[in-house]
Parts: sequence; C-alpha cells; structure tokens
Amino acid sequence: MTVENFVDLIEEMIDLKLQQHVESHMKPTPEIAAILSEKKMTDARRLKQIRAELIRSLSENAAPTQDLQRV
Repeated sequence: MTVENFVDLIEEMIDLKLQQHVESHMKPTPEIAAILSEKKMTDARRLKQIRAELIRSLSENAAPTQDLQRV
C-alpha cells in the first residue's frame, strides 16, 4: 500500500465518522430515517474494511521495525 493510499483510507474513515456524528444529531422524517438506517449499516461495513486494510498495512510494515528494536 502506498502512502497516498494509506492517507486516502484515513481521510475516508474520518469522513464517514463525521457523517455518523452529524446524522446522529438529525431529526429525520420516517422516510429519511429508513435511508439513514441502511446507510449506517453500509458505513459500518466500510469502516470495518478500512480498519482491516490499515491494520494489515501497518502489520506488514511493522515487522522489520520490530526486528530493529530488538537489536
């Protein structure tokens, strides 16, 4: 994963979290509430995917660093 991809994932995660915060303070109509409920589930899945990608990337890149710290 490139540094640019890593930053893009962080930005996407922040954007999703900000949207969640705003949506949690809304007083939606029943129709909008149904749409937001679906969006919330989709966003939760995407956040989980982003976390997994970031963890995998950091884990792959951390292995050599951990070896250096032991020396």
